[in-house]
Amino acid sequence: MSHRWHLELLRTLGIVLALAAANVAGAQLNNEDADAQVSSTETPATEAPATEPELEIVEIPIKLKEQSWFTDVVATVVIEFPEAVEQPESLPPDDKDVSFVGLELNAPSTSNFREPEAVVRFVPQHPGVSVFPSLEFRSATHLYRTLPTQFLVSVPQPSSNMQFEFRPEKTSVYVGEPVRVNVKWSSQEETNRFRSLQCYPDIFRNHDAEVVIPRCTAPEEQQMGMPLGGRRIIVPRVPPDGKPALFGTVEFPLFIRFHEPNTVNIGPTRLECALLKRPEGAFAPYAAYYNNGLFEPFSALKSYERVYVESEQTQVRVLPLPSENRSEWFSGLFTPCKIDVTSATDEITVGQVLQIDVRVHSDAPHGMLELPPLSLQRSLRGRFHVSSEMGRTWHPDGTSFRIRVRPLTTNITAFPSLRIQVFDAEAGEYRFIQTAAIPLKVLADDGRDFFEVRTLLAERTLTEQPEGVWHNAQPGIMSPFLNHAIGILADYFWLWMISTTVLFAFAVPWVRERRRRATHPVYRRQVAAYQELLRQPEGSVQKWDAFLRFLATGFSVPPNAWTIQDTQNRLREIELSQSDIDLIAKTHAVADRSDFSSQKSTASIPELNGVASRLFAKLRRLSVFAWIVFCMTPLPAVASEWSEAEVLFDQAIHSDPGLPETESLFKQAALKFESAAGDARQRGHAWYNAGNAWFKAGELGRAIACYRQAQVYRPFDDKVRENLKAARALAVDAIDDVRADRFLRWPLRWICAALVLSWTLFLSLLLVHLRYRTRTTAAVVMLAASSVAVIAGTAFYADIQSGREGVVIVGETFGRKGPAYSYDTAFFEPLHDGLEFDVQSRRADWLNIELADGRECWIPADQTRLIFNER
Repeated sequence: MSHRWHLELLRTLGIVLALAAANVAGAQLNNEDADAQVSSTETPATEAPATEPELEIVEIPIKLKEQSWFTDVVATVVIEFPEAVEQPESLPPDDKDVSFVGLELNAPSTSNFREPEAVVRFVPQHPGVSVFPSLEFRSATHLYRTLPTQFLVSVPQPSSNMQFEFRPEKTSVYVGEPVRVNVKWSSQEETNRFRSLQCYPDIFRNHDAEVVIPRCTAPEEQQMGMPLGGRRIIVPRVPPDGKPALFGTVEFPLFIRFHEPNTVNIGPTRLECALLKRPEGAFAPYAAYYNNGLFEPFSALKSYERVYVESEQTQVRVLPLPSENRSEWFSGLFTPCKIDVTSATDEITVGQVLQIDVRVHSDAPHGMLELPPLSLQRSLRGRFHVSSEMGRTWHPDGTSFRIRVRPLTTNITAFPSLRIQVFDAEAGEYRFIQTAAIPLKVLADDGRDFFEVRTLLAERTLTEQPEGVWHNAQPGIMSPFLNHAIGILADYFWLWMISTTVLFAFAVPWVRERRRRATHPVYRRQVAAYQELLRQPEGSVQKWDAFLRFLATGFSVPPNAWTIQDTQNRLREIELSQSDIDLIAKTHAVADRSDFSSQKSTASIPELNGVASRLFAKLRRLSVFAWIVFCMTPLPAVASEWSEAEVLFDQAIHSDPGLPETESLFKQAALKFESAAGDARQRGHAWYNAGNAWFKAGELGRAIACYRQAQVYRPFDDKVRENLKAARALAVDAIDDVRADRFLRWPLRWICAALVLSWTLFLSLLLVHLRYRTRTTAAVVMLAASSVAVIAGTAFYADIQSGREGVVIVGETFGRKGPAYSYDTAFFEPLHDGLEFDVQSRRADWLNIELADGRECWIPADQTRLIFNER
C-alpha cells in the first residue's frame, strides 16, 4: 500500500510543475483560476481510499488426537492459538484425502488457563498415506496458517488369532420351527486389549425371521456383556485353564424362526473389534450397565488396530408345514416337547377361581413357546370357564403358563386331560400330547350345584360387522315371456311331441327310482349316504366317516352309532361276503384306536368304494316287503341298544375322570341312547339319558338338544326341565330373547292325542244333536267343531315347524352374511356351543338362522343340531 501511495505522489508533483511553467509563460492568467486548477489536480491525492494493513503470517502445527485412522471412523484435529481467532466462513472443499465433517472454535477459559483452540473433525477418504491440508484462521493482528501434515490410514485386517462360528444345527426346518444357531468366539489375546466390538449378522435384518437369544444362566463371574445385531446381550466367557488374563472362549446359542417357506443364506457373518496396541486399564467384566470395553466407541480409543474374523456361509431350507391332519388350533410347538399340568388345590367351591399351571418343557427359548387358548379344549367345554388372560414364567428348560379357570358344576371330579397338537419335524407329521387328568373335588356353593357363567359375561354381546354384503334375496314369481313361450310350443308342435315321448321312455327308470326313494324313507337316506360316500377321497378319514354313516343309515341306526358288533351281526344278515365284513371290522378297530387311544396315530384307511358298491347292491336287491318288515321290528335291536348304552354309561362313571377314554365312553353311551330312542315307548327317557351322557362328555350343545328333544315326549318332567336349565346356564352367549311368547310349544304327539279325543267328542256330540236337534246341542256341536279345527290347525302348524329350531354343537363358529365361507362374518364375535336359534331357510349345507334377539346370520348345517317335534 505504501508503494502505491509514492507513485501517486510523484504523478501529482509532475502535474504541478507543468502548470507552474505554463503560468510563467502566460503572466496574464488569473491567480484564482490557477489556484482552483491546482486544487483540482491535488484532489486525487487527498481522496485516495484507505488501505488495510497487511497481517503477519504465522505458521502453526496441528495435533492429531488419534494415533490410528480408518476410512469409516471420524478423526479429530486440534489447533491451538496464542490469541482468539475468527470463525472461518466455510471449510475447505473435500479433497482426495480428507472429507471435512465439522469445525468448532473453543474460547479461552480463565478457570483452567486454556488457550483458544479449533477442533476439526474429518473422515479419511482412502487407506495409505494421506495429507491433512493447510487451513487459515485470522485474528486481529495475525494470519495463522497450519502446516500440511501426513498421516497413515489403515483398514481392518483379518486375524489369525481369533475364531468365530455362526452355525445352525439344522439345514432343513419347517415354517415356525425354532432352529438353534451355535455362536462361538475364541481368542488367545489378552482380554484387556479388546475394545469396540461390531457384529451384526444379516439374519437380524431379515423381516421374515424372528431371532430370540435365551437368557444367560452361567455363574455371574463368567458373565460378559457384548453387542450383537444391535442388541446388548449377556454371554458366558471361559478363559483358558490357568490363564485368566487371556480372553478364552465365548459360546452361546440363539434361535431363529422363519415365517414363510424359502431358502435362506445364513452368513458369512463378520465379527470385528479393536485391539489396543498395548493393554490399557481393566477390561471391566459384565456389570449392571454393561461397562466393559466391547461397548466403547472407536472415538474413545487412541492407538489400536482393527481386526476381524468371518464365519462360514450356511444355507437353510425352510419347508412349509403340511396341511393334512393339521388342527385349526395347532399350538405351534415342535418336538421334542413335554407338557405337565398342575393344580393349586384339589378341592374348590363351584364358581371359585382355580389356578392351573401348564409347564412346557422344550429346547426352544422362552420367547418362542406359545400355548393355544385353553377355552378351545373340548374337555373343558361345559365344565370350566377359562379366563382369556394367561401368565408366563421363564424357566431354563421352557415356560410355564398360568391359567385361571372356574368350575361350573359339582359334577366335575377332575381337571380333565388336555389334548395339544404338536409337530414332529423328524417324522414330518402332527401328533397329540395328552396330559394327565388331575383329581378335583368341586363343592356346592350355598346349595347351588352349578355356576351361572353368564354372570361373568354380562357385557358379552354380538357386535354386528358393518363390512360386506348379505346374501341375495329370493325373487318373486314372474313370467314376462309367457306369450313368447306359448308361441314356441305351438310352432314346433311335432318336434315337442316326439322329443317328449323319447324323454319319457328314458325317464321311466329314473322315475321309478325316485318313487322308490319317495315311498321308502330308509332307502332314500341310504342312497344319499352312498352318494356322499362316493364323493369323499379314498384313504381319507372323511371317507371312513362317510362309510360309517352309510352303514348306519342303511340299517336305521343314528349317525356315528355304528359299532364293530353291528358290522359282525347285521352284515351277516344280508349275506355280505366274510372278507368284506372282516375288512370293515378291522378298519373300524384301527380307527377307534386312533380316535380314543392316548397314543395318537394316523389311521390307515383302505379303499372302500368296492365294498360299498357290493353292500349297496345287496341292500337294493332286498324286497320292499322284507325291508319294511326289517325296519318295522326294531324292538330287539332297541332293547340291545338300551342295555349297551347303560353298560357304557356305567363304565364311564367308574372310569378315571378327565381322561379322553372316559369321554369316549360317555359319547358312545349317548349315541346308543339316541339309537334306543327308536322305541316310541321310551323315547323321552332315551333322549333324557342321552342328554346326561353328552353333558358328562362336555358336549354342551348336544346335551341341550337332547334335553329339548326329551321335552317333546315329557313336557312336564321336572328332571328334564332342571337339567336343561343347568345346561343352558353354562352356555357362553347371553342374548336377550325379544320375541313374543310362542304358545305353539306343545309336543306334536300331545296335540295329536288331543285331536283324537276332540274328534271323538265331536262325533259323539253330533250323534246327540241328530237325536235331539235342539239349539243347545247345535251350539255345543259348533263349539266342538271349532275346537277340532283349532287343534287340527295347531297340529298342522307344529308339524311344519318341526326341525325349525336348533342348537350350535361346536366350540365356536362364526355367523356369516351368506351361505359360504367367502362371505364376511355377520358379527365380530363367534357363536358358541349351546346357542339356540330358529331356522329361517336352508341353502345346500348352510342354515339361515335367527337368534333370540331377532338378528340373522348363516352357519354350516353340520355344526348344528335341529329339534324335531315328532309323534
